[in-house]
Amino acid sequence: MKTKIVLGLAAVALGLVAVNSFTPVLAYRGDASVKGPNYTEERHQANLSAFAKGDYKTWEANMQGRGVTRFVNESNFKEFALAQNQAQKGDSTLLNAFRAKYGMGQRNGQGAGMHNGR
Repeated sequence: MKTKIVLGLAAVALGLVAVNSFTPVLAYRGDASVKGPNYTEERHQANLSAFAKGDYKTWEANMQGRGVTRFVNESNFKEFALAQNQAQKGDSTLLNAFRAKYGMGQRNGQGAGMHNGR
């Protein structure tokens, strides 16, 4: 009986640790003020520079095919850059509008990634 209780408590504890370990990975999605798991200061500074200059080619090369590059292209980059600049200042209104307009992460809150939330 004691063994079952101890094993049950261990399983619950392990489950709580597993759930808490995934939370930070999901926290950055949709919030420009939270750094994602692939964040580097160098990439961030290069992106800010590209946004300020309206330099799509530099931004695209810097992103190396990461997720957002599926939605941002040369024709909508200036709109995206403006939205990103505002989000960095704490106003996500334009970024949320951009996401809605171009379907970023709109699949029932699970994004449109390769694994579709699975």
